[in-house]
Amino acid sequence: GTPSAGASAQAAGAAAPAAAGHEIAGLHPKPGELDTYYGLWSGGHTGDMRVFGMPSGREIHRIPCFVPDALVGWGITNESRKVMGTKPDGTLRYTVGDTHHVHASYKDGNYDGRYAWINDKINARLARVRLDYFICDKITELPNVQGFHGIFPDKRDPVDPKINYTTRVFCGGEFSIPLPNVPTEDGSKYHSLFTCVDAETMEVRWQVLIDGNCDLVATSYDGKLAATNQYNTEMGVHYEDMMSAERDACLFFNVARIEEAVKAGKFKTIGDSKVPVVDGTRASNADPITALTGYVSVPKNPHGVNASPDGKYFICSGKLSPTGTVIELAKILDWFDGKLTKIDDAIVAEVELGLGPLHTAFDGRGNAYTTLFLDSQIVKWNVDSAIKFHKGDKSAKYVVDRLDVQYQPGHL
Repeated sequence: GTPSAGASAQAAGAAAPAAAGHEIAGLHPKPGELDTYYGLWSGGHTGDMRVFGMPSGREIHRIPCFVPDALVGWGITNESRKVMGTKPDGTLRYTVGDTHHVHASYKDGNYDGRYAWINDKINARLARVRLDYFICDKITELPNVQGFHGIFPDKRDPVDPKINYTTRVFCGGEFSIPLPNVPTEDGSKYHSLFTCVDAETMEVRWQVLIDGNCDLVATSYDGKLAATNQYNTEMGVHYEDMMSAERDACLFFNVARIEEAVKAGKFKTIGDSKVPVVDGTRASNADPITALTGYVSVPKNPHGVNASPDGKYFICSGKLSPTGTVIELAKILDWFDGKLTKIDDAIVAEVELGLGPLHTAFDGRGNAYTTLFLDSQIVKWNVDSAIKFHKGDKSAKYVVDRLDVQYQPGHL
């Protein structure tokens, strides 16, 4: 006979979970099946790099770098000990590490699968992983740097258009120390260094003496600019001094000019290091025509600086300010060429996002996604609308959506 209405409803209800279950099943590859993407994460105090499958989220592999790993013999075999480095007595020079950031090499503006780099914040080391083998093959210690947080590879050469791939890795020294490192209570003697490492040889090419402490690092798609967010532009040695100013800086580096200065011998060395160090302090770079660096004023103790995929902007997240600052890179280059009077005029938007903005990602459709550490949210906002709002169009609704997340997010 004809099924009752109740039976029909029951059958329809049973079908719905089956469909949902089928969709979820696609996130869990069967044995022998591969994920669509592989993500690289830092392991923190384990001193390694983690490989995750996406979309499954499963941990596929751990790549030891800075810390011994008995499972694979890392730090035990002769080959790995040579990479890690040893003391004169043959013991490992370091047995601890603190990995924070992983970034991969580029070609034609996209990942090319050659290398990935990861930092050791404790001992100021940079490790390189070969992505054809997923094995660490080189580790470099940065001279005259106490610890560094942000790293980022360049995406092409600033001068030679044929070099359309990564040849440099930039590292921002986070903690100021006396340079040379002679103990002193005089805060004016404390500085940080911004370091360039050769992507192939892993030798340190050059360093820049700077004001303030570096946080995260970004590079432009045309290879001409590198940048690091700066906190403690006050040059304080106590927390209350470091956080006294309402604005700090996003510090830009003119890569070609720095390398011209090094080639011309306009550098010094520090201590027993032979690495050339150029002067990137604010006082020595006031004239944009000769400047190696440019300090853009941004709100307070900024954390992440991220490049938009269209190559137009860097976005600085305020951390101790509830703001996101949009900096137009073409205007930065104009300032270096003497076409822009004030470098701060490169700021095309500075808008409120929420409490504790840290890092920003993009969807390639004009939208930015910023983590809010204190609000425990991800905020989706439109960059063009933010620029319109900043210019005075208060009808421009730049915040598209907010999503509550668990818990106090940083990276995304």
